[in-house]
Amino acid sequence: MNEDNRQQPAAGAVGWKISTAILAVLLIASLLFHFYGNRTESEAVAVVNGVKITKDELLNVLVDYGGADVLDDLIRQEVIRQGIEAAGATASDEEVRARLEKFAEAYGSMEFFLDELAYYGYTEDEIRDQLARQISIEKIVGADVELTEEEIASYFEENRDGFDRPETVRASHILVETREEAEALLARLEAGDDFAELAAEHSLDAMTKDMGGDVGEFARGEMEEEFEETAFGLGVGGAAIAETSYGFHVVRVTEKTPAREATLDSAREEIAEYLTERKLAERVDAWIADREAEAEIKNFLK
Repeated sequence: MNEDNRQQPAAGAVGWKISTAILAVLLIASLLFHFYGNRTESEAVAVVNGVKITKDELLNVLVDYGGADVLDDLIRQEVIRQGIEAAGATASDEEVRARLEKFAEAYGSMEFFLDELAYYGYTEDEIRDQLARQISIEKIVGADVELTEEEIASYFEENRDGFDRPETVRASHILVETREEAEALLARLEAGDDFAELAAEHSLDAMTKDMGGDVGEFARGEMEEEFEETAFGLGVGGAAIAETSYGFHVVRVTEKTPAREATLDSAREEIAEYLTERKLAERVDAWIADREAEAEIKNFLK
């Protein structure tokens, strides 16, 4: 199995897509706001053998470990907020929902996307606020981006290998502790039992057992070798046992996609979307830089 089944956000324009880095800043900022906003000078946040650790001590450590970066981000967010307000730009609930749904596509469902956000400690409302700002700035700087055929073709030639698609397989599994359990389950499958029901009842993989054991689509090099070799060796609908460091897996293949060499036509839409996002990000970055240059900012941590 792969070491981390959690999907990462899709790559996009620098500094403009939702990323774990942005979320990390939001988390530290929320901690600082919580403590400063509810501050009692000598209030204890912990006691060790009768000795208090105070909020002031904790805040000093938070400032030392990333506080300056968090403050820079808070300043930037306030500059952005004021710039949007001055321009009179707004984003409707429908626009925010559509953008949220676009992000969720990379995760397969809105439910899984929101679960992923919750895993990192963030709420849907926080992300909606971030998206509303993005949409508002796009309206200010203009979201209409012109691309030439030469730009698209040049990017394809420079990055051709990145658009080739390797052979992939989609598989489901039931994870158990012993080979004997795996063999018994395989026999039940061959006798006609339902794979999803067996996964829900017997699999030790809490992340996939209620999804029919589905581990998603993967290429070679993304899973443990034994699991991978078993899956790629099966035909669609086939099932077999694989042993990995996690235990024994009853593996069933549900889809196989052959390798495909990219062409300009097959990659055109993806390239156009990426280049559009990159150009838009450059506009946004320039707009933010202009607003920061115009603002009167006093940073007392520096």
